[in-house]
Amino acid sequence: MNAQQRAFACRHLGLAHQQAQRFAHRWAMPVEELIGPAYEGLCKGAIGFDASRGHRPSSYLVAKVKGELLHHLRDTGFALRISHSLRELWIRSRKPRALGLSDAEIAAQLRVPLPTWLECRRACGQRPAPLPEA
Repeated sequence: MNAQQRAFACRHLGLAHQQAQRFAHRWAMPVEELIGPAYEGLCKGAIGFDASRGHRPSSYLVAKVKGELLHHLRDTGFALRISHSLRELWIRSRKPRALGLSDAEIAAQLRVPLPTWLECRRACGQRPAPLPEA
């Protein structure tokens, strides 16, 4: 990174912190574990940002930071592959789960069959855990 890119990244550190906190809340992980990948995404975004294309810096940088956080979660965590549709269903279920609804009520509210909801809960209901190093 050159000095101009480094200064650009420093002006947007809050954006990286915000995204790390969102991911930490969503995945029940410590924020400290996600700050590094968020900064990495911010740096990659600072290097690739081109103001002449007319994009707002925050729009471009958020996508880069989120992408890096998703790569980090994928690469360091899940003991099994979880489909995008199940992860989206899990995210949509956050409010019903917080209300303490039963599995049948959650499935009905999400408009999915009960077995689909139960599969989603089994797959996504656990926090990502680091894989053992070989």
